[in-house]
Amino acid sequence: MIIKHKINLGVLGLIFIIVFTGCGKKIRNYSIEDRFASIFPDYNNIVIPPNIAPLNFYIKEKGSKFQVEIYSKNGDKLVINQVSAKIEIPVGAWQKLLKHNVGNNIFIDIYCKKEKWVKYTTLTDSIAGDPIDSYLSYRLINNTYLFWGDMGIYQRNLENFDESTIFSNSSSNKGCVNCHSFCKANPKKMLIHFRRSYPGTLILNDDKITKINSTTKYTMSPFVYPSWHPGGNYIAYSVNLINLYFSTNRDALSEVSDQASDIVLYKISTNSVITSPKISTRDRENLPTWSPDGKWLYYISAPEAQKGNLTNRNMAKYSLLRIPFDTATNTFGNVDTLLSSRKTGKSISFPIISPDGRYVLFCMLDHGYFTVFDKFSDLYILDLKNNNYHKLNINSSSNENYHGWSQNGRWIVFNSRRLDDIYSTPFFAYFDRNGNTYKPFVLPQKDPLFYNTFLKHYNRPEFITGKVKLNSNQIRDLIYSDAHKVKFDSSVDVDALSGATWIASHKQ
Repeated sequence: MIIKHKINLGVLGLIFIIVFTGCGKKIRNYSIEDRFASIFPDYNNIVIPPNIAPLNFYIKEKGSKFQVEIYSKNGDKLVINQVSAKIEIPVGAWQKLLKHNVGNNIFIDIYCKKEKWVKYTTLTDSIAGDPIDSYLSYRLINNTYLFWGDMGIYQRNLENFDESTIFSNSSSNKGCVNCHSFCKANPKKMLIHFRRSYPGTLILNDDKITKINSTTKYTMSPFVYPSWHPGGNYIAYSVNLINLYFSTNRDALSEVSDQASDIVLYKISTNSVITSPKISTRDRENLPTWSPDGKWLYYISAPEAQKGNLTNRNMAKYSLLRIPFDTATNTFGNVDTLLSSRKTGKSISFPIISPDGRYVLFCMLDHGYFTVFDKFSDLYILDLKNNNYHKLNINSSSNENYHGWSQNGRWIVFNSRRLDDIYSTPFFAYFDRNGNTYKPFVLPQKDPLFYNTFLKHYNRPEFITGKVKLNSNQIRDLIYSDAHKVKFDSSVDVDALSGATWIASHKQ
């Protein structure tokens, strides 16, 4: 794990733990407490995948001894009897119980010994028939700008507690590592940006690894926010002039805004960049994302920033747009506005399309697009079948930011600060075939009190269907190498105020 917990061997020797299967040790004399036991994390009344890691929890009730019984319709009952309030469920027994009870409820009985044994109301969860993708990738970053330099990209096996490092910036002179992304959750198709130290973009495309320099004389910045085309040969990127401001607003201490932004396409096979006057305009086009069939490019757009007007720049509201794209001819169709900020009264950010192409999952906030720092950022969904949108019932009173879909479309991962209003942590919610969402649960940890001591943000959680096999040394060696400079297709005639694509005939 990232944080090592010190173990007092003297105390450890006093902890007495017995795990039973089958009938186990039955407590016969107890009183009934007509309420749920207080536990952390809250794993009651949730829908869980049939392949999720054990939901270890801490019992917040006072007692000298605890017994927990976990059971379902089929198989043996799992019984844990111990003096510790930390309940760590054996991985093998848990996986076996879930495997034999897909589609059934799973029950958790909690007993607490005070003067005598007390039994609390049974906790009930449901085991979905739909598995979750086996891995989650994320960036870990400190909460304060004073220590921002210590960061890395990690991956976690969601079926157990194994975590491994994809890349730590301790290998690259503490440069920024960000915007990792995958093509259809494929661990063999990945990209990562490197900023400041040894800058460039690493692209893993099956067995080929390349470092590219994405700056051109026609674009205002290197590549920023990415989205892989499902065909694997194109990556849509925004190019942005981004500004960071600090404020006295306790609910949004930082503001990140676009001075200007446009969208370009990078073609991997030719190492070339193209764009269109339709997605490189005087408006601010940002956060591109592809439809699963690759026929539509979705993005957000806000009006042109007024020069020198900071309020206008920061308080912009973004609408949701899309444009068709033909990979055979490298051409775009006409822009379609799906959801206007004039209709919502809010600003749309980070649209992600469901794998069946029907839904758009996105955040909305009062202004801007950078959801990470805004307490009032919430998750919404747009049904493309009827063009209706609504706020999801999985939101909290705290910040919800980055989000994504599992490959089967049945699970949503998103970041939330609901645990303490400070740190972003990944939560999962079941999304059924009728478009209903269910109570979310936090990423399970081996130590149920892990989140009380872990002082980093989980940033940009992304589902992947397997483990990234690259090691940090391979990535480090590539970072130190020279980057291949991309070529800009100057046959496209674009004259954008932002300066994204000043073509030769219009250069100033």
